Amino acid sequence: MQKRDMNLFFKSIPLFLSLLMFASFLKGQNRSINGDGRKFKLAPVQKVTSSIGPTMDGGRLGVNRLIDGQLPASGWRSTWTVWMKKNPSIDFDLGEEKRIGVIRIYFQPWDRADELMELKVEVSSDGENFILFNEYKGFVAEKGKAVWAEVDLRAVKAQHFRITPKYQGWGNQWGEVEFWEINK
Repeated sequence: MQKRDMNLFFKSIPLFLSLLMFASFLKGQNRSINGDGRKFKLAPVQKVTSSIGPTMDGGRLGVNRLIDGQLPASGWRSTWTVWMKKNPSIDFDLGEEKRIGVIRIYFQPWDRADELMELKVEVSSDGENFILFNEYKGFVAEKGKAVWAEVDLRAVKAQHFRITPKYQGWGNQWGEVEFWEINK
């Protein structure tokens, strides 16, 4: 009898852990940093456009790869969205106004560790008239290795976001862009 109870106990552990993980997923992801108790959920992007089309193989793949949820592998530019020697302005339409706390950009420096020199973030409610929100600097990563750049917006309410990178070295090589909505 005791052995049967123990077997039942051990078989129920995976179910309990699954339910616990599912419950935490429903509440949103916790991305807090030192006393920052905000909770986030990934906001879907409805549409992405670029002022300059991607170059090299990235031109064949298009800018929609930035919002497909698929991360390219580190190393050569097989499925990266690439702008060689170019600084595009990339517009993201979230479909409706959302309170965004964090933008994450999956990028890979190629020539220099500090290749992503600057990001300019602009916001708009209509997609036509953008205002500068902020400029961010200091993105450093190992050459040839993919990494996430995280931009803390605190709490910006907008539907449209324009991100303009400024490179030094080879160009811009991006894999994915995520918008994290503050979960109430």
